[in-house]
Amino acid sequence: MTLKKLSLISISLFIFTSCGGGGGSSSYNPPAAGCTPSVTNLCITVNSERKYVVQNTSSAGVAQKSLTLNAGTYVFDQTDSSNSGHPLIILTAGGASYETGVTPSGTPGTDGKTQLVITASTPTSLQYQCSVHEGMGGTISLIVGSQSNQVD
Repeated sequence: MTLKKLSLISISLFIFTSCGGGGGSSSYNPPAAGCTPSVTNLCITVNSERKYVVQNTSSAGVAQKSLTLNAGTYVFDQTDSSNSGHPLIILTAGGASYETGVTPSGTPGTDGKTQLVITASTPTSLQYQCSVHEGMGGTISLIVGSQSNQVD
């Protein structure tokens, strides 16, 4: 094999791996180490496209997942390091900050979590979003009155 062919192969391999070749999806992030997804504990990561990826009971997270929540208490777990610099907030459908029943704690990317308590007085349409960057989050539709703590 000539040096020229070897150089071309090396350059091709570099471009292939640098551009995400090999079948992996740039939008999937595994759950945070130490975060156990469940119907009430939502493991949040940030993908390479700077979108929140939500994992609850599914095997893979979903970017900008539309959530359907019943009455109950939910935790948006942002302990994964990809959340650094992306504090999660809850907004009304009109884009105003919603703070009733919302308790943030810690720092996104290390020990950050946001608790959301849904009651009969909670608006039926909310959003989860980054307070620093627009377009990262998704919608939350509420089914108030049921106490099953179920997430779709």
